[in-house]
Amino acid sequence: MLSQTRKAFGFTLIELLIVIAVTMLIFTTILLITRPEEQKAKARDNRRLADITTLDRAILEYRIDNDVYPDLVNTLRTSTSLPVGNTGPYELITDGWLDADLSYYTSKLPIDPVNNGTYYYAYQHTTTNYELNARLEYYTGYMEEDGGNSASWYEIGTDLTIL
Repeated sequence: MLSQTRKAFGFTLIELLIVIAVTMLIFTTILLITRPEEQKAKARDNRRLADITTLDRAILEYRIDNDVYPDLVNTLRTSTSLPVGNTGPYELITDGWLDADLSYYTSKLPIDPVNNGTYYYAYQHTTTNYELNARLEYYTGYMEEDGGNSASWYEIGTDLTIL
């Protein structure tokens, strides 16, 4: 007599549980390796560094052309608040967070990717010097090594003790 073979279709519960466990293990490993929140912080910091470099260039070019720095002397400006009389939005080149027309030097005022009470750009100048600051999330070593007087801010400018 010939033995009958039984053809099974589908998966058993144990097989499904093993596949789910392996899939979760792979997914968890990928998350641990890529660290998405860390990558987002790194991307925001890269944008901050690019923004502050762009703004630094615009301020220096404005100074060369006008023999003064943009905005009022000894007045702190932050990307989270508008000067009196400016209507915004904050990145508006003529009515934004800096009270100066930088439209010849850049297309818009950079604002921090988060732009809240912790992460924002700050600018202040005297008659002869200026300082521009940004707080970083990922590249914190840059804040300590920039030559400024604060390890909590990334500082650039001609006098890193103004702010």
